[in-house]
This record gives sequence, C-alpha cells and structure tokens, in this order.
Amino acid sequence: MKKVCHYRCVRLIEIQIYNSKLIFIKTNIFHRNTILYIYSISTISNMSFKYEDVENIYKKIKSMKQKGKNADYIPDLQIVNPNIYAISVCNVKGEIMNFGDYRTEVGIESTSKVFTLALALNMYSIKKLISRVGDKDEKREFNSIKDVLEIKNHTINSFVNAGAMATTSLLYDKTKTNDMNEKAMNKIILENMEDFAGRTLKVNEHLYLSEYKTSHHNQLLIDKLVSYRRFYGDPQTVLKSYTKQCSVMVTSKDIAVMAATLANNGTNPITHKKLVNEEKVEYIVDHMAQHGLYNESEQWWESTHFPAKSGVGGVIMIVIPGVMGIGIVSPPLNKYGNSFKGVETGKLLANIPIY
Repeated sequence: MKKVCHYRCVRLIEIQIYNSKLIFIKTNIFHRNTILYIYSISTISNMSFKYEDVENIYKKIKSMKQKGKNADYIPDLQIVNPNIYAISVCNVKGEIMNFGDYRTEVGIESTSKVFTLALALNMYSIKKLISRVGDKDEKREFNSIKDVLEIKNHTINSFVNAGAMATTSLLYDKTKTNDMNEKAMNKIILENMEDFAGRTLKVNEHLYLSEYKTSHHNQLLIDKLVSYRRFYGDPQTVLKSYTKQCSVMVTSKDIAVMAATLANNGTNPITHKKLVNEEKVEYIVDHMAQHGLYNESEQWWESTHFPAKSGVGGVIMIVIPGVMGIGIVSPPLNKYGNSFKGVETGKLLANIPIY
C-alpha cells in the first residue's frame, strides 16, 4: 500500500475495487488524526464526482429560497449580486466541471489567507510559522480582541485576521523602505495566487479602497500585536498589502484549480508548476480543517470532513487530498459569515460517491 496523504484532517474512506478502478463508496466519521492509505496514487489521479451527481446538487441548492445576506460591513460586498451561484470541480489530473455562474468573479477575501500562508511557508519552516504565528483555536467570536489579549501566543493562527496579518507581515523585508515593501509584497502575493489559479488575476481597486477605509478593527488588532512584539513589518504597509490580497477577484473555477493544486501535493494540475512541497501542504490543509470556516469550523468538519476555507465574498474552497479541489461561490452569508448556499452545497457533496 502506498501512502497518499498523511493529514490529521483527512476523512477515512471505504474503498472497493470494481472493474480495475477504486471507488469511494462510503464515508466514515473518525477523529482528525485519521490517516488515509490507498493502493496506488496513479489509480486515483482521474477520479472525481459524477457530473450528474453534482448537477443535481447544483439544481437543488439553486432552487432553494434565498437565505442569509451579503457582508454589509464592507460597502462593495454589500452590493454584489446575491443570486450568483456556482460550483466548480477540478481533479488532480486537471479535469474540470463547472455549474452555474462559474465565469463570474467575486472578491477572494479570507480565502486568500491560504495562499499567503503558503508563501510564508516557502520562506520559513513550519516550526518557525508555529513559533511566530501559531496554530491555536480561537475561544470567542471570530476576530475577538479578547482572544488576541488572552490567548498565550496572541496571533492565534494564520486564518484569524490577527494571525493572518502577522503571516503577511512575515513577507516584509526590513532592509527595504516601506514603499519598496508594499510594491514587492503586492507583486509576490498576486503572482503566487496566479500560480495557484494558473491564470492572470487582478485586484479590484474599488473593493480594496472600500475595505481599507473600513479596516479599523484590523488596525486595532495590529496595534495589539505590535505591543506584544508579534508583528513583523511596518503596520500600515502590511495592512495595505493584506487588504489588497483580500481584494483579488476570482471565479469558482479559479478556486477549484487553486484547491486542486493543494490536493495534488502542491503542483498545479493545469500548468504542472510545483508551488509548495508536500510537508507544507499538509500543514496548510490541516490548518484548513481546523480553522477554515470561522466559528463554524467544527460544525463544518463534523458534517463534511472536508478541509475548507471560506471568505466573506461568498467563496468556499474545498480540498480533498489526492483527489480534487472544489470551488463554490454564493455571496449571501449565514450567521457565521460563511456562504449559506456554499455550506449547504458542501454538506451534500460530502454524501455523494467519488468514482
């Protein structure tokens, strides 16, 4: 048997050989330290959902009564069309299926944190990331200032805003001026996301300004981190770059390819470019499993056993290690700040077979 993945987060899947192919026929619920073994990595390289199964889920969720509402604390997100809904699936062979508004771009928002974490891991070791940022669970509501004050490491993890901004600050080069850093950080962050997506992406400058003008809470979080010496670059420069990374525009198809790159051990299945090594992919995907959906992370895990990361623009990105990536887009959010239709879609996807 060949080990395909070694993530604490991977669900255990019952496997049956049928007509020389492996078929995922049943999902069992286990703790997060489950390890998935499979007979041959080449056997699953062309596995995916059946088109008809995903299409049925798309139609079912599409017809649901609209629930939730767009993020209203960022003016530009509030006015995004709430009827946008799309699902894209990309397996590790680069085969893609799309449904709905898959060509429509939305702001990537907090889903960007996954890729800045990948950048930081390429610059530093996992041990150093844990030391400088951490992998703790938040105890209160998402982005609580009390958590920053009371949790011992203060930065908590790379997916809460405090830890995410600290992660971005690790890209700051103290030998350069603030202006030079801002340009360099913006460039490398965007190019890295483009490498994951396999195409040219753009920053929505209007969205960026809308977010930056309402970033008072993030500024407060940074001030606290600076006082604890848990921030590693010029505060305003990093805040600008962090806000700009959240303002990159993506489609559900982009998100599926980006997720498939992680599912494919850090190699983009379309461009075949290696972006991050397997050990660091494990850390990223584990981070997604534990912290990916704000205060809904534990409930999501119990319902799906899918490592995922959401964003308040309505994105949910799912990684099924060794198999596929999934991108879901629907802007209206539930009470936790996650896409309402995205969460419901993920729950249904978790209960269909992979062939």
